[in-house]
Amino acid sequence: MEKIDQERSINLSHLKIRPVKKEDLQALEWEGAYKKYRRMYADIFYSTLFQKSLMWVVEIEGKGIIGQAFVILKSTALDLADRDGKRRAYLFGFRIREAWRNMGVGSYLMGFIEGDLSKRGYHIITLNVGKDNVDALRLYQRLGYQIAGSHAGKWSYVDDQGDLQHVNEPFWRMVKGISGDR
Repeated sequence: MEKIDQERSINLSHLKIRPVKKEDLQALEWEGAYKKYRRMYADIFYSTLFQKSLMWVVEIEGKGIIGQAFVILKSTALDLADRDGKRRAYLFGFRIREAWRNMGVGSYLMGFIEGDLSKRGYHIITLNVGKDNVDALRLYQRLGYQIAGSHAGKWSYVDDQGDLQHVNEPFWRMVKGISGDR
């Protein structure tokens, strides 16, 4: 049992990390908190069928999904260097439910993802973290990610109603080298 502190601990062996299944997509919305990303989740899931991305959940039997993370392996976007399908992958949508934070779940999930990407031959992981998300920044830095730049964080998506939404979310770009075995 990995103890995080006296009051908050969890036996990490009870966690199950697995790929997202189609029937999980609604659960990723976390009781409506992320419903606005419904179309994006469906698009990412579709891209997993072509090995362009990965979607992971962490769950506890009887408690359900308590965490999620997505990885884009290959993209035709302008910032292709972050996800070239060979050496570099882009991690996003990394979330742990609030009740399960600070118990080692995030570190456990990140370790799993890094190990999986390394086995696939990837060498570099990039991610973005909101400048106001100090807890996530602290986690990523503790896990060896380094700030590689600062960005305005302007992006857009089509919400669950079909409307284009524009987001202004300044972020830090973070990078970590992992060993890949190609």
